Amino acid sequence: MAFHDMPDRGRLLLPGAHDITDRMLAKSKAVVPTVRAELDVAYGPDFYQKIDLYLPKDRALTDLPVLMFFHGGAWRHGFKEWEGFIAPAIIDLPAIYISGNYRLAPESKWPVQLNDVSDALAWVYHNIARFGGNPDRIVWGGHSAGGHLTTMVTLRRNVRDARGLPDDVIKACCPVSGMLDVRIDRFPPGGTREKVALNVLARREDAPDADPLAFTAGNRTPFYVSWGEHDTDDIKSDAAAFLDQMRRERGPVESEIFPGLSHFETNEACGDPNFAWTRKVRAWLRNPPPRG
Repeated sequence: MAFHDMPDRGRLLLPGAHDITDRMLAKSKAVVPTVRAELDVAYGPDFYQKIDLYLPKDRALTDLPVLMFFHGGAWRHGFKEWEGFIAPAIIDLPAIYISGNYRLAPESKWPVQLNDVSDALAWVYHNIARFGGNPDRIVWGGHSAGGHLTTMVTLRRNVRDARGLPDDVIKACCPVSGMLDVRIDRFPPGGTREKVALNVLARREDAPDADPLAFTAGNRTPFYVSWGEHDTDDIKSDAAAFLDQMRRERGPVESEIFPGLSHFETNEACGDPNFAWTRKVRAWLRNPPPRG
């Protein structure tokens, strides 16, 4: 997939979301000619199993930290091309910025998305050195569903072990407006959030396997959990429940609410080097907090 062949995934659920994602896409298109980029790098055989690498122009740089970021879209929409606009705020650190895809629902059911994001991480760990990156300096995150997926891989040691990755491969996880509480019984029956969850799950009984709250025990990885003041009510309650559990564990946890921003506006703001999320990520790329 590249900018010219993104499939039609239908309408996004939130009002105004398409206006924002269209702006993000236009910004990303404008970024590509101005940076050094390796687009559509495959980490698997499927059409969606690709990542985009945005690299500092100086090819001699080595030991670079790496930021991986995965798009949102309720697990059924979204593209890595939405997120290329974040690259300039990261690569001038200097660092490597990576925007990733994963297979989407309803064609692909859980845990396909978990496996794809895990496989993308494994590809980066084993290959990033030839682009100047340091595999021991990976920070990641994502927006909405992308925040959920990166959180799940961070919390689930078994999926990292299955790929031969070290336990501390992720130096910090920074979900933005993430779906962090997937307990279906807390959603109103027939409501939007229940429908979204059941769209990605093969069976209702699979919900605990996709729920970050079921895997917080023993976490040692630093987390930076953030959302918008005007985010959706379920995202706010997700964050509250997740933070309540995570703060009982050894891993450092920071949180932040962004004044005046709605759900997709939090994503668009990540391209601003002065935005609080971007400043935090840049600081943690330079010097991540110690594991708990």
